[in-house]
Amino acid sequence: MPAFHSLSTPQVQSLVSYVRALQGKIETRTIPGNAAHGKEIFFGKGECSNCHTIAGHGGFLGPDLSSYGAISSADQIHEAILNSNRIVPPGYKSAVATTRDGMQIEGVIRNEDNFSVQLQSQDGSFHFFQKSDLQKFEYSSQPLMPSNYGQRLSQDELNDLVSFLMGATSSHDKATSKRAPTEDDAE
Repeated sequence: MPAFHSLSTPQVQSLVSYVRALQGKIETRTIPGNAAHGKEIFFGKGECSNCHTIAGHGGFLGPDLSSYGAISSADQIHEAILNSNRIVPPGYKSAVATTRDGMQIEGVIRNEDNFSVQLQSQDGSFHFFQKSDLQKFEYSSQPLMPSNYGQRLSQDELNDLVSFLMGATSSHDKATSKRAPTEDDAE
């Protein structure tokens, strides 16, 4: 960024104050639970990793959560896990396609236009259909993410899961910053 020689010292200070104000308040983050146990829940009992990825590990049907905890508070993450009326993010809407011979394929819509649709099923397979060749095509009214985490997980388990999601970014950043340099780094 070039220097602002045409600005006076008070103008530079005002500009710096404005930019800092855009950053918002810096607040300490209270992490509610045990992140190590939260990781076990993410990859085990909670079945989050069936659809979501963290640091390259997990599924592909849901959004990558590697940096989710860096931009969300504990309360926001907790609410997102429990909220059964969530809005499905773009690129993650699901549907069921029924072929003329009655076979049903359920999956996430990866591409769609007026004439065709491409679904990715839970096994990772891509299925391309001409809409005119389908017997029926229905958008799913419910998100793929389960809405019963309030019953499936105890409050302590939810706190542990939130703690893991909040810390996942920093632990991923530390791991990648400690790796050995490669030839690509020199370029």
